[in-house]
Amino acid sequence: MEKVMFQIKNKTLYITDKIEKNPITNINNTNIITDEDLIFDMKYLKNNIPLIANFLNVIIKNENTKNAIIKKENLIAVSFELLDLMPEIENLVIEPNITIDYDIHLAILKNNTLKTINCYTIPIYLLERIDTTKSVKIETRSEVFFISNFIRVNELNNYTDVFYKKKITILSDFTDTDFEDFGMFLSINKYLRIVYFDYINMTLLKSVIKYLDKYDVKNVLVSIKGNDDNLKNFAELEKFVKKNKVVKKNKIKFRIDYTKQYQKENFLKLLNFTTIKYMLIVIIISAILGYGLNRYDIYKSSQQVEDINQDINAIIESAVPESTESVESAGDGYESPYYKDYSRAISVLKETNPDTVGWLQVNNTKVNYPVVQAPNNSYYLRHDFNRNSNSLGWIFMDYRNNVDELDKNTIIYGHNLLSGLMFGSLKVTLNQSWHTNKNNQYITFNTEDGDKKWRIFSIYKIAKTNDYLYTTFFSDQEFLNFANKMKDRSIYDFGVNIDKDDKILTLSTCQTSGKERLVIHAILVD
Repeated sequence: MEKVMFQIKNKTLYITDKIEKNPITNINNTNIITDEDLIFDMKYLKNNIPLIANFLNVIIKNENTKNAIIKKENLIAVSFELLDLMPEIENLVIEPNITIDYDIHLAILKNNTLKTINCYTIPIYLLERIDTTKSVKIETRSEVFFISNFIRVNELNNYTDVFYKKKITILSDFTDTDFEDFGMFLSINKYLRIVYFDYINMTLLKSVIKYLDKYDVKNVLVSIKGNDDNLKNFAELEKFVKKNKVVKKNKIKFRIDYTKQYQKENFLKLLNFTTIKYMLIVIIISAILGYGLNRYDIYKSSQQVEDINQDINAIIESAVPESTESVESAGDGYESPYYKDYSRAISVLKETNPDTVGWLQVNNTKVNYPVVQAPNNSYYLRHDFNRNSNSLGWIFMDYRNNVDELDKNTIIYGHNLLSGLMFGSLKVTLNQSWHTNKNNQYITFNTEDGDKKWRIFSIYKIAKTNDYLYTTFFSDQEFLNFANKMKDRSIYDFGVNIDKDDKILTLSTCQTSGKERLVIHAILVD
């Protein structure tokens, strides 16, 4: 008998199904209410939507719950019927990676209370209809498979980024691919207000204006960086703006942003010696205060992380029984309590943070943490495992990855901290004494499925790039090309052969004050 379960944890309503091995046929015993779970037969739920919604509303108000997550595709329709009667819920995540279809779109149009809906993807024509009739904002998680510099520079990672983008930046001449993606952007976007030229020539400018006209984009401000090279075009630009009919028809405004640069270049000429002296004193004092506050914030955040680690180990010690099998060493004589029962450990940790997806350990480093995953790749840059604000963040998996099935490339991120916390100790992997030690060449990344060992095949530093962050591939050959490219970058030949059926684990962190990346790749071997 199909059942629906409601759980409220961390101010979030989870809607999922409930599978029972021994279903009870007595209707009086199949609708269960406990302190943690509310379980209803699907038939009973559909016949009593208002009653159940009223009951849930009482609990939601008491818990100050604003968020909801639908865990299963077959529950989307009935969930929207409930949400129509639950005005306290403002933010919804549709967790299954499905495309929003016409029926779900109609359910969204009917709802008058939701402010944001996070889904995998939605056709543009449906997104446009929702945008013109509703105030709710749709956020998508699927990637935009464009390849131009224009897309990368403006970080247009998914369709909602493209749809809602208000300002775009142009850094260099456009290629044919850039113009193709620029046209695609203009055909989708409805909110563009500023086109900022960091670099400009008149041929490029005129082509951009033609595209704005072609896609009927009006009331846009064209802002041009006022450096010496760009200002060489000022006379021709002024003439073009005055005579071009498209500029007037589409109400395109122009601004040359040279004022700040001029003030900077002529600033010292306007000051006397005494003013300069006092300004230098103020600057030095501000710098000292800023440095001190920054160091205090790092110290305070580090203490919080240490406390969290102790709490995590205490939770596992008390909740996860010792395994009867031999316990593996985590390096340096340390034996992690996580080796007791991986599935149970993650289940326990999910009670503290439902975002928990696994546990990562790298031998002879300080990396020995539970791994979390958010709907985006920014949340855990500034939040800890307890989801409190913390400048050190936490170790997290790319939001595009699926921990249940493991993509061809599973990516895990963490800050590189001088204290060695998070991924700060991974710099030791660059040392020959570390990466030539065979005991260090295996990484443990466990999930609820159990122990998973990964063999390192590449370690390298590289200038900031995204070319190693692909999670899916269109063909086996594309995957092999990618894997061999990463292998060729390695500072050491680990002697690992990569097959088309292999799966990759990627660890990524910053180097050189964010200008470079330290990357480790490993393949699943067990």
